[in-house]
Amino acid sequence: MKIPHRALGIVREIVTELRHDITYAYEDLVFIDHNAYLLQFTDSPDMVHLYFNIEFPEEDAEVMTRNLVESAEKRNIGVLRKGHYELTQTTDDTIEVKFYNRKEGID
Repeated sequence: MKIPHRALGIVREIVTELRHDITYAYEDLVFIDHNAYLLQFTDSPDMVHLYFNIEFPEEDAEVMTRNLVESAEKRNIGVLRKGHYELTQTTDDTIEVKFYNRKEGID
């Protein structure tokens, strides 16, 4: 069994530099600032995907993306903005994350 390398400590440094907090981390997802945006680890240890909450204002998302990219580059990590996401509660009281990638026209 291979355990993937996920640089949660480095992600913590990146978001802390921007005065943000990790709210919750689960598997490959790291939720930031009470669900404002999330970072998703990829198969590559030096790349994360960025998704904003579907309710996050676009103007703020553009500024936040630039800031995250700049902070991550100092640590040799790439940030790729992929789109938006939303959380929904299912009938069995679990939370589902639905992703809307930019190519799907939601972004």
